[in-house]
Amino acid sequence: MHTALRSALLYENMYRELTNLVPTERSRAFRQEYFRRLATVALVMLTVLIGIHAVLLAPSYIYFKEQVAAKRTQLALLEGSLTSAEEQEVGARLKSLEDDRNHLNRLASYPAFSTLMRALLEVPRSGIVLTNFSFAPGQGDAEARVMLSGVAETRTALREYNLALSSLPFVSKVDLPISTYAKETELPFTITITGSLTP
Repeated sequence: MHTALRSALLYENMYRELTNLVPTERSRAFRQEYFRRLATVALVMLTVLIGIHAVLLAPSYIYFKEQVAAKRTQLALLEGSLTSAEEQEVGARLKSLEDDRNHLNRLASYPAFSTLMRALLEVPRSGIVLTNFSFAPGQGDAEARVMLSGVAETRTALREYNLALSSLPFVSKVDLPISTYAKETELPFTITITGSLTP
């Protein structure tokens, strides 16, 4: 007992006698250097992340650019051959190509799915586990639609998540079947969100 007490007192005395021998200016300079290096590493990592995203988006951009160029080339060739004997057939082809071109032009106005999903995932979802997403862009007068599936721990968590989704400015309607609330806990759900879906 006395040995343990003596050891504790000895340790306490040693702890009190610790002295910081590094001058204040040197300590401050060391701290500033540390934060400078930390900021440099964070900046490099951010640059690498942006580069990776650019590389991953490049194939989609090249594909759509080639598609548009190919359709324009075909359209130009068909316009040159309208004076032939097969004018009606070429006219039908030309209309089909124009429809395809209009469809590609409409694709440019559709909301980017990655941007939309990022905005939806930023919605607070305590007690909610999302398992599946599906996206249907709007066509004509129909609005774009997203279906979110998952499991809610409680009814309250599901109701709060539903209200949070309804309050988003780019959402016009959130549809959650009332039958989803049949269970008390571990509620599987599928929410259908419609609207412009352009964050």
